[in-house]
Amino acid sequence: MSIETRKYQLIEKIIRVSDGQILGKFEAILGGYHQSMDSIKHLVKPTRSNTIVEQLVEEQNYKGVDKVRVNQLIEEINIEEPIEDLLRML
Repeated sequence: MSIETRKYQLIEKIIRVSDGQILGKFEAILGGYHQSMDSIKHLVKPTRSNTIVEQLVEEQNYKGVDKVRVNQLIEEINIEEPIEDLLRML
C-alpha cells in the first residue's frame, strides 16, 4: 500500500470521528510531531547522488594511519597472550 493511499485512508477515518476529545488528541499528536520535526530540520543535510572516496578523504582532511607509529606501539605494549585469550577478555 502506498503512502498516499494510507494518508487518504487516515483522512477518511478522521472525517468519521465525531468526538471532539479524540480530534484534540489527533491535533496534539500531529502538533508534537511537527514541532519535533521543525526542531531538527537544521540538522538534516541533503545527500549526494554519488560520492567518491577521494572527495571524502580530501574534505575531511583524513591522514590515515601512521604504520610506523602503530608498529612502535605494538612493540612497546609487548603483548604475549594469544589473540583468542585477549578477545575472550573483552
